[in-house]
Amino acid sequence: MANIFPQVTRAVAATLALGCVLGADSSRAEVEIAGVGEEILGNVRAFLELDDFGCEVDERRVRQEYQGAPEQISAALQAYGYYASSVVADLTFGESCWLARFQIEAGEPVRLRTVDVAIAGAALDDPPFAAAVQAAGLVPGEPLRHASYDALKRHLSDLARDRGYASGAFLQSRLDIYPAELAADIVLHFESGPRYAFGEITLDQEVLGDLFVRSYIDFRPGDPYLNRQLSGLYVALSDSGYFETVDVRPMQADHDRRRIPVTVRLTAAPRRLISYGVGFSSDTGPRVRFGRNNRRWNDRGHQFGTNAQLSPVISEFTVNYRFPYGDPRFEWVSFDAGAKREKTDTSESKSLELGARRVLENPGGWTRTQMLNAAVEDFEVGDQVGRSRLLMPGMEWSRIRADNTLRPRRGSKLAVEIRAAADALGSDTSFFQTVAEGRLIRPLAERSRFLLRAKLGVTWEDSFNNLPPSVRFFAGGDDSVRGYGFETLGPRNEKGEVIGGSSLVTASFEYEYSLRPRWSVAFFIDSGNAFDGTDSDAKTGAGFGARWQSPLGPIRFDLASPLDDPTRSVRIHVNLGPDL
Repeated sequence: MANIFPQVTRAVAATLALGCVLGADSSRAEVEIAGVGEEILGNVRAFLELDDFGCEVDERRVRQEYQGAPEQISAALQAYGYYASSVVADLTFGESCWLARFQIEAGEPVRLRTVDVAIAGAALDDPPFAAAVQAAGLVPGEPLRHASYDALKRHLSDLARDRGYASGAFLQSRLDIYPAELAADIVLHFESGPRYAFGEITLDQEVLGDLFVRSYIDFRPGDPYLNRQLSGLYVALSDSGYFETVDVRPMQADHDRRRIPVTVRLTAAPRRLISYGVGFSSDTGPRVRFGRNNRRWNDRGHQFGTNAQLSPVISEFTVNYRFPYGDPRFEWVSFDAGAKREKTDTSESKSLELGARRVLENPGGWTRTQMLNAAVEDFEVGDQVGRSRLLMPGMEWSRIRADNTLRPRRGSKLAVEIRAAADALGSDTSFFQTVAEGRLIRPLAERSRFLLRAKLGVTWEDSFNNLPPSVRFFAGGDDSVRGYGFETLGPRNEKGEVIGGSSLVTASFEYEYSLRPRWSVAFFIDSGNAFDGTDSDAKTGAGFGARWQSPLGPIRFDLASPLDDPTRSVRIHVNLGPDL
């Protein structure tokens, strides 16, 4: 292992250097601006239309726009309070292009002399309004920023609309500027009037029972009006899968009663959803998938579905019945039954399973799943043949955060699962198992990112030989240690056959550089193993690959070499699935 890491370090450095070279900008500037800082420079370039011209623009047009450039620069500076600026300009033409130079002397800025901002009405005691005034930064003595003044006016208007101040209005709104005195005065008086409440909530739908649909609504008539609750209701109904169209709309305010009625209009999504497809991965080989789901089994939102998959490695058939429990936005209960056959290079098993789950999505982003599974599994691992009967209660916590669900540049995933069985409760053996998994994605430059992942698992058991393959740990494969076959890593018996382990540690680093909008290349290194005790005997694989962003998600094509075993050849890994 000691001679591997220098090679890996050099490979990572070379890949990062390649990304920097490919991402470099070789275009030359045609408009040079000096004398101002980065923030003001950005605003000047935004105002300066000449900055958008290239070498191909006609000379007469360039000279015409050049004449108006000082006025545009002056307007850009005034937005930051500089009303006494001067500009020295120069324009030259070469054989193939032109160059414009502007030397800016901004001068002293106009400063705020008096700031009179007042909130009257019920909003005076509403904390977001006071916070908006404080955050605006309009303080006597500070340089004038037109954007800060405009932003405060817009913020107060938005707050009034979003928080139910239907009669709110500005009594005075003035920005008086005295360039000769380098001074400005602000007068901003806002009268909010009373805060309105939610009025009658009308449902216009024939999709589900009204009582069930109203369970999505977390506000009632008479509650203080808050527009973001309408936005939250829209998102919840849209994400439910029951409805084709969702329209949540505040109606005209009732000024006599100080109420804002709300109308919710819904149309039905197709009741039955059928999915099917074919695919391939180096772990499972070719596979065929079919699913059928009834998304509205009854008017209370219950659902029933069947799913089947056939492949040389894993074949299974499951049925599922799920229904909302408590708040349908966050809590569900499901019952599952299924049969599964799995045949790998290291084990073979056939199992029947019944399960119940209660899923609770917390507002903080964490999903908690309580589960109880009963399974009967016939298995063969190495020279071990047996049948296990297990009743396994368990718990899982998971959270996914991403800036893009299909191709995140920044995101993370955390998941922790615990499960157990006890012979005193009818199982053939007793064990306690915990598995933790983490993934992290971060950008490195405009067209590159890195991905880290790690997985740890530990089992405490009475008799390891009584554990079926589904409870043992194996390593190797597309989502584990690439360069090794699916579940071909782990402790071995006296005949050299892999029988799995009671613990697992794997980790991976991957650098990815985008070549085109849908294509990228990657370099990666994976390491880890399944083991017993404390001797992990980590195996390492490294390689490179290509990524294609298909409409269904990223497809990965990898070539990986097992660095610890020179007798093994390079393996091809193909995999389809989300990054998180």
